[in-house]
Amino acid sequence: MKLHKVIVTLFMLVIGAFIIGVLAIGNVFALGSPLLKGYTVEKITVEFRKLDPFVSYKGEYQILDSDGARAAGIPDVIIALAQQVIEYQNRMLQTAKAQNVKDIRKLDILLTEYPLLAEFYAMLQGYKPQDFRSQDYKLNGPVEPLAPDTHPCGTYSHPVPNYTPPRPHLGWYADAHSTLLSWGFHQTDGYACGGDPFVPCERDYTRERGYSGPYGYCSSPRFRDQGTRDAANHDIWIQYGEPNPEVFRYVGSWPYWDWALYVKWWHDTY
Repeated sequence: MKLHKVIVTLFMLVIGAFIIGVLAIGNVFALGSPLLKGYTVEKITVEFRKLDPFVSYKGEYQILDSDGARAAGIPDVIIALAQQVIEYQNRMLQTAKAQNVKDIRKLDILLTEYPLLAEFYAMLQGYKPQDFRSQDYKLNGPVEPLAPDTHPCGTYSHPVPNYTPPRPHLGWYADAHSTLLSWGFHQTDGYACGGDPFVPCERDYTRERGYSGPYGYCSSPRFRDQGTRDAANHDIWIQYGEPNPEVFRYVGSWPYWDWALYVKWWHDTY
């Protein structure tokens, strides 16, 4: 009987400790305690690039080799953040391809479902990227990639371009839609311009291209020229050179695994 009581007592202590632990974790989230404390956007960008060898594809969907990343010394919190980014990007792809969804409002993916990703994105909202003009150019020569968080296609800490490209008015045309198509544009996929994922954007057009930036050349189709026309189908504007938001047209050609999130952030920022 005494042994039985001891076992019961120990069991209750373990259960009690478990409950206290769960409550403590809940309090961390409830109080908004930063899980990425001590990390900067630059540090996270560098850690993300270390994860490149550990992200693979099953069809078009991404898979993270968490064990391999952990064995390589990548911190658990970065691995957890990367897993949430991958889950988010995979859901974005599912959304874009879910032809049987009738109610467009059901396709919204809330960042609050991914606490670490939400925290990282909040960091990005108030973040001022590095200015490559003052840091990464040689005085009279090509770019010297001093920072490990640079990439020819751009990163959170060194975006390409790091400004909103101008959108000049090209003039009046009898049929702006047909003119844009003849110039190599196509109507932008709905998910890439914030509209219905299953209906091309009516007045938004994309022409895939490469881009020569401060950190090298980013090959097509990762960048685009954006064409727009007015409702009367006469006036045309073109914005030259920005990350191509039709990311699910070229999944196999992403420059790095978190490209979809980066492109979303770039367009939210610029």
